[in-house]
Amino acid sequence: MKTTFLIFTILFFFCTYNSFSQINSSGFDSISKSFYSRIVPIGTSLDAGKFSSRINQNFEVGKTFGPIDIGIAVGRFASSDSTNFAELRTTLDATQIGVFSCEFALGVGKVFNSSNPLMFEMSTTLLAQFTKKIGIGAIVGSYDFIGENQQNHKNFFGLFVRYGPLRNEFGGLIGRATRNVGRRRIGKR
Repeated sequence: MKTTFLIFTILFFFCTYNSFSQINSSGFDSISKSFYSRIVPIGTSLDAGKFSSRINQNFEVGKTFGPIDIGIAVGRFASSDSTNFAELRTTLDATQIGVFSCEFALGVGKVFNSSNPLMFEMSTTLLAQFTKKIGIGAIVGSYDFIGENQQNHKNFFGLFVRYGPLRNEFGGLIGRATRNVGRRRIGKR
């Protein structure tokens, strides 16, 4: 896990460098080509047992395409064992009001050293944008694990920090489609 964490830390700094170099004054198009990272330093599942066996943590890095984030996440489900995972996660910015946005995420991945290796994630987040690059939020969701002979379900919640291009105040989802709505035309027809 230490090697994986080191690799993704290096990727994080590489992606941070690229995101600074790709931002320019073209607005939506420059944001659509930028990288982001998201870290869940502490999360917990709603299972019975000691707290150390319920802690989950992950780190995600990926690319932003307007209102959609597509990235790869790696993490672990318990600090007391070696249950690590890797996942492809897609996050959609569903709504936005002021500095707050609600996101919906779907993911599919693999759990290493487990009898249920196939993992599906469905989660929702509430994100608050504090600066142009940093947002802090809460995540609530569930993991479904599927194996050859059994399946398992785990609910979780946690806090996260996101670094990268953030959505504008008018919602990245409908900003392009409603750009001219409500504007009056002046001049000859």
